[in-house]
Amino acid sequence: MLDFDIWTIVFSIINILVLFLFLKKFLFGRIQNIMDQRAAAVQADLDQAKASAAEAQQLRQQYEDTLSGAKQEANGIIANARAAAKEQGNQITQQAQKEADQLLKAAQKEIALERQNTLAGAQKEIADLALAAAAKLVEAKMDDAENRSIVDAFLTEEGVKS
Repeated sequence: MLDFDIWTIVFSIINILVLFLFLKKFLFGRIQNIMDQRAAAVQADLDQAKASAAEAQQLRQQYEDTLSGAKQEANGIIANARAAAKEQGNQITQQAQKEADQLLKAAQKEIALERQNTLAGAQKEIADLALAAAAKLVEAKMDDAENRSIVDAFLTEEGVKS
């Protein structure tokens, strides 16, 4: 059977207490220090991660603000370019219209001059034909200058010559 000796139990308890105190003095303190250092290192890493996340968020916000500003500036530049192109197109159209008007006026003047020249030539031809017909009818020789003055007077009376 089991035999319990009181002195064995007391020595065992004393040995356990001494071992506990010895372990507490030399081992538990160091382990606690190591665990505290690990906890501090983990906390420092967590704090650094939070700071990095906050910095990343701030940089992201700055980037979005910059991007938004760049988009607005680009839209402004595009709007200005469109307005300038429209204005330049209007100026080109106005210039082309002025040139077309000038060409039209020049062509009208040339047509009027050509018409006058054509009418003068036609009057001369008519006068020559009338003189030739009159000469054949009269069969008389008359002075050419006198004939021409008679025809010119006739044309002036009739309103043909201007």
